[in-house]
Amino acid sequence: MTESIRVQVDEIRLRNFRAFENARLRLSDLTFVLGRNGSGKSSLLDAVEFLRECIEDSLPNALDRRGGILKVRRVGADNESDSRLGLAVCLRLQVGERTLSAVYGFELHGTSGTPGYSVREGIQFAGGGGPSFDRRDDNFESSIKISPVPPAMRLVLPHVLGADSVWEAIGQAIGGLRAYQLDPSVIGSLPPIDEGSRLARNGVNVGDVLRHLEGGREHRWIEEHIAAFTDGVQKVRTDSVIGRRLLLIEQDTGTGTFTTFDATQISQGTLRALAVLLALRQQPAPTLVLIDEIENSVHPSAVAVLVGAAEAMCGAFPVVLTSHSPEVLSHPACTAERVRLVEWQKGRSRVHRLNEDTAKAVSPLNTVGDMLRSNALWPEEHPEELEGDLFTISEPSA
Repeated sequence: MTESIRVQVDEIRLRNFRAFENARLRLSDLTFVLGRNGSGKSSLLDAVEFLRECIEDSLPNALDRRGGILKVRRVGADNESDSRLGLAVCLRLQVGERTLSAVYGFELHGTSGTPGYSVREGIQFAGGGGPSFDRRDDNFESSIKISPVPPAMRLVLPHVLGADSVWEAIGQAIGGLRAYQLDPSVIGSLPPIDEGSRLARNGVNVGDVLRHLEGGREHRWIEEHIAAFTDGVQKVRTDSVIGRRLLLIEQDTGTGTFTTFDATQISQGTLRALAVLLALRQQPAPTLVLIDEIENSVHPSAVAVLVGAAEAMCGAFPVVLTSHSPEVLSHPACTAERVRLVEWQKGRSRVHRLNEDTAKAVSPLNTVGDMLRSNALWPEEHPEELEGDLFTISEPSA
C-alpha cells in the first residue's frame, strides 16, 4: 500500500534574484510582508511564480517571459565572485508516520554578458532520510537507481517525477505555489471559458474557478464572506453565453425582490474581494498562497473580513499577505512574530524580522498598523540570509 504524503512549505530562498542578493523568507502560518514601494515585495511574489513555472512549464519559458536570465539575475552580480542565480524551497513532508525535512532548488551559473547558463539542481533531505539527487549540468547522481540524461538548460525534476512518489509529491507541491496580483479590471471582463480550476495570477478566470466550486462547501463559504461586507448578497454564481463565462451576483436591493448583476455592474472592490476568497478556497487546494496588497480597491470593513478569511485558511497551507495598509496591519492576526520587513539598501533587497524592542511594543492597544502610522517599525540589524549552500537543511521557522 502506498504511504500518504503531505507536503508543507516552510521557506523560500533567493540568491541573486532581481534585487535580492541573499534572502530567506521563512514562513509563519500567516505572514505579513511590509515594505516601501520598490523595496522588493513584488519580487518575492515573482520568485514563487517563477519557481512554479519552471516545474509546471519549463525553465527556458519562465526565463523568456521575464526577458531572459540577464533581466532576472541581480544587476551587478556579473562583477562579483558568486554570480549564480538561485531559488530553493524548504519543505516538510509527512510520509506515513515519518516527518522529513527537505530542500529542492536550482542554481543557474551564467556566462558574463551572455544569455547562456549551466544548471545545478538538487533535492536534499536532512540526515539522508529521503530520496535525494544532485544534478550538475549533464551529470546526475541519485540515492535511487535511475540514470536520466539531464536536458541542457532545463530542469531535470519534471523528467524524474515518476521515479519516486516522494519526488512526485515535491513536484506537485511546487506546482501548488500560487502568487497573486489581482486586477479588478480584468476580473470584471467576460473572458472565454477555459474550464480551469486554478485561479490565474491576475484573477481573470474567477468565473471558471467559481464554476468548479458551485454547490459545495467552498462556494457557501465564499458567499457567506461576500455577504458579510456587501449588503443584500444572496448568491454568487456563474453562467455562460457564446463561449464566455459570466459572473453573477444576486442581491436584495431593498424592494423585497432580487436583482441580478453581472461582473460589469459589480464594484471593483467586490470583484477583487471575491478573487481573494477564491484564491484561498480554490480546489485543488494550493500549498502556498501569496496575495499582493490585499487591501487594494477594498473598503476597510471588507479588509477585516478578508484578513480573517486568510487566517482561517492558514492551518491548511501558509498564506502570505503583502500590505501598506494600517487597517490590515491592525487586524488581531497581525502579530509581531508574523511580520517580515523588506528593505532596499545600496542596490540590494533584504528580508528582516522586527527587532526585539519593536516586537515587544506590539500589543492590541499598539498594533503593527499603529506603529506603521508613526514610523516606529524597526528591523533586526541582521537580515534573514542563508549561510552556506543553497541546499543547506535548516530548522523550520516558528
